[in-house]
Amino acid sequence: MRAGLALIAALALCATPTVAQGKTKGPVPPQGVAALEMCEGFALGEETAYDGAVEKGWEAYEDDSESPYIRSYSGGKDLAGIGYANMFALVEDYPHATFGYCRVDVNEVTGDANGVVQDIQNLGRYEGQSIVNGAGTFAGLTGTEDKNRMLLAHLADGTFVIQLSIITAKAEADQ
Repeated sequence: MRAGLALIAALALCATPTVAQGKTKGPVPPQGVAALEMCEGFALGEETAYDGAVEKGWEAYEDDSESPYIRSYSGGKDLAGIGYANMFALVEDYPHATFGYCRVDVNEVTGDANGVVQDIQNLGRYEGQSIVNGAGTFAGLTGTEDKNRMLLAHLADGTFVIQLSIITAKAEADQ
C-alpha cells in the first residue's frame, strides 16, 4: 500500500515542474479562429509569421517577389472539421505604411463548419455586420480597436473564406 502511494506521489512531483514553469498550453482555438490568427501574423507583416505558420502545421512557402518592397507567401493545411485550406499572403512596404493581406480558402468544406464564422465574430476584437441567408453566412468586420483591420469571412456554397487586410502606419523613425 505504501509503495503504491509513494509511486503516485513521485508521479505527481514529476508532473508539477511543467505546470510551475508555465509550459502548459491553453485551450486550442477553433480551426477557423486558428487560421485567422495565422493570417493576422502575415497581414501585420510580422517577421515571425512564416515560422509561426510552419510551427502550427501549415505547409508555408515564401514566394518569389518582383520587388524588394513586396513579400508574398502561400501554403496549405488541413483544417480539422472544415477541409483543406489554401493560404495566400502579401505584404507591401510603403514609405509611411505597410499593407498586409491574407486569404484562406477552403474550396470544399468536408465537415460541419456551420459555426466557423460565428467563432470568428465571437473573438471580440472585431465588430461589424453579418448576414445569414439561404446562400450562407457572411461577415464584414473591422477591428474594434484598429479600424485599419478589415475582415471578410463567409461560409457559403460549400466553401469557407477568410480575407483580411491590415494597414499599419509606420512610426516616423521607421520612415
